[in-house]
Amino acid sequence: MIHFSKLVITWQKQHGRHHLPWQRQRDPYRVWLSEIMLQQTQVSTVLTYFERFLTRFPTINKLAEADLEQVLELWAGLGYYTRARNLHKAAQQIVNLHQGVFPKEQELRILLPGIGRSTAGAIGVFSYNQRLPILDGNVKRVLTRCFTILGNVYAKETENKLWDLAQSLLPKQDIVAYTQGLMDLGATVCTRSKPICVSCPLTDICQAKKNNQIASFPERKKKTPPQSLPLQVFVFEHQDRFFIIKRKKNIWRDLWAFPMVEYPIDTMNWLKANEITGKLKAVHPVIYHQLTHRTLELNVAQYHVTNNQLAPLFNEGVWLTVDEILLKAIPVAMKKILDNLI
Repeated sequence: MIHFSKLVITWQKQHGRHHLPWQRQRDPYRVWLSEIMLQQTQVSTVLTYFERFLTRFPTINKLAEADLEQVLELWAGLGYYTRARNLHKAAQQIVNLHQGVFPKEQELRILLPGIGRSTAGAIGVFSYNQRLPILDGNVKRVLTRCFTILGNVYAKETENKLWDLAQSLLPKQDIVAYTQGLMDLGATVCTRSKPICVSCPLTDICQAKKNNQIASFPERKKKTPPQSLPLQVFVFEHQDRFFIIKRKKNIWRDLWAFPMVEYPIDTMNWLKANEITGKLKAVHPVIYHQLTHRTLELNVAQYHVTNNQLAPLFNEGVWLTVDEILLKAIPVAMKKILDNLI
């Protein structure tokens, strides 16, 4: 066990990542923000968002004071928007319950919205030099391969086994280098596909490598094919402005988007029911947009409408130019639609 941690630490100091922006200061706010942004998202994508977010909200207090819409505007395009909502809620709780100071206690960090045991552990390690295990996707992959841990990594029994293993491997010193090393190995060497075993410091002790079973670890539950969800998107135009609505539930909750309903639909009856009079200007190519468990099939129809006030629907949103829409918190799929407008 000691040999394992020493190999990781030595490798990290020589070959690991040392110049990421959240590594410059071991401030818990910056560490927390980076950990949340890096969930399900690559480092290369996060870099721009991280710096821009900190410029707008340099402290936890500033984040807590902000409106959720302001937070979502900066998060737009990063996806998994629940992360942004939880980040905002957690900042408010830190201000209200902890006087704006990120809690040092692991048990208090776990109580914050959007922070599980692994994220709380990473914050403790990198901010306070606490000797805590982490178990994100990258670490699970390294451990299951090196020690050939059987079982679905999402199953509670397997996860508990991995937590016990992660705890037993912790070094008594250099916890920051060790933790960063595990994350770096999983992200850059022991990758999901085409791992670079020749560059791995654990290759001599890796049981999956020894038994030629790397592709078998970690075990995952079989993915069900994403369901297709066809939607009719209405792009209403009036005097070089377009109508968007702030969504209240389900897909893209709290984000701005063009009105949409499930497809197929009797378009003429829908327009009549919403008292909308307009002329069809264009039917755009179908846009397919992948979410975690669904593939959205966006059927986009652009209308020029003669009245932008009387229809009940138009009381629910705003009329904006394309440039103004781009400043709002809009999902990537809406940007794709904007690119096709005529």
